[in-house]
Amino acid sequence: MVERARAAAQVAAHHAARHDRDGTFPVEGLAELARNGYIAAVLPQSHGGEAASVTEMVLGNLALAQGDASLALVVAMHVALLGRVRDAGGWPEPLFERVGREIASGGGLINSLASEPEMGSPSRGGLPATTARRTSTGFVLNGRKTFSSGAPVLRWGLISAAVQTDGEPYLGNFLVQLPTTGVHIEPSWESLGMRATCSHTLVLQDAVVSADAEVPRASGSELPHERAWTLGVSAVYLGVAEAAREYAFNFAKERKPTALGGKAIATLPNIRERAGRIDLLLYQARGMLVSLARAWDAAPSAQFEAAFAAAKMTATNNAVTAVEQAMRLVGGSSMDRSAPIERHYRDVRGGLHHPPQDDAALALFARQALD
Repeated sequence: MVERARAAAQVAAHHAARHDRDGTFPVEGLAELARNGYIAAVLPQSHGGEAASVTEMVLGNLALAQGDASLALVVAMHVALLGRVRDAGGWPEPLFERVGREIASGGGLINSLASEPEMGSPSRGGLPATTARRTSTGFVLNGRKTFSSGAPVLRWGLISAAVQTDGEPYLGNFLVQLPTTGVHIEPSWESLGMRATCSHTLVLQDAVVSADAEVPRASGSELPHERAWTLGVSAVYLGVAEAAREYAFNFAKERKPTALGGKAIATLPNIRERAGRIDLLLYQARGMLVSLARAWDAAPSAQFEAAFAAAKMTATNNAVTAVEQAMRLVGGSSMDRSAPIERHYRDVRGGLHHPPQDDAALALFARQALD
């Protein structure tokens, strides 16, 4: 799995700066992932996949992110959704098999689209402003979904909506094939980092879907499958940090200012100490992510929930700090747009905003320790 990810990363790396600059999706790397079966690997074998484990996808996504972080993030979200459905169930089996076989044969991507302008992150709770009105044959959807990562290349969007009833509305999920009538992409993604994810706004205007487009939501009593699979999302940010490390260390070995009489700055004590601190941060983050993924794959348990939060918080914060240290090691030239480390610095910060955010993770630890 890692070798397939590396192959796509090598392809994507050649185009990453251009896609970041233009805000376009890394289709070249995506094509390689479709060709080598990576984006279908998490599916059951009966659906055209290989039943890849959480650990395999954590390691694969980490390698993929070293070539293009935006590509890796969208693929990680795709994998996380499919992995959760595979392990937790809930979807009608014929539907999951149909979607899976389309992915395996054509390389389509799927993502959960839940964030909204008024609601913010769905992890904070609240009913979406997007509505689903029942008709005699299905539903009519209206609303706006922000942070729709991979919007131009998605084949399906899992849309959350408030289902209108005679009584109180309830939260429903709808699998919408894209593109479809009544759904269009509003270009809105002008972000600091992860620019090539093309996380534009998806607008639904009287979008008609059939009754069987509504899929069950995961039960709160199940094992934390969703948290387990999002370890692969945290791995993306660790991969960005490892790419920044590689650039900075190569720079340190090659940079030979005249003041050092031909010696590289890698010989300087302060540079060596900073390099050591970078690797300490990355050892900590990788150790938590990979060991936790292996433990989950061996014996899934509800007791892992706090550990998942700790691994996410450690991976993303350590990744941000490691890239900042790599920037300091390189010096002023790290701010040049022609240097990939400048892009890594912008991309890595996105990890801080994925759930659970730091305050939610700390609150979880406190509940377990004190309540």
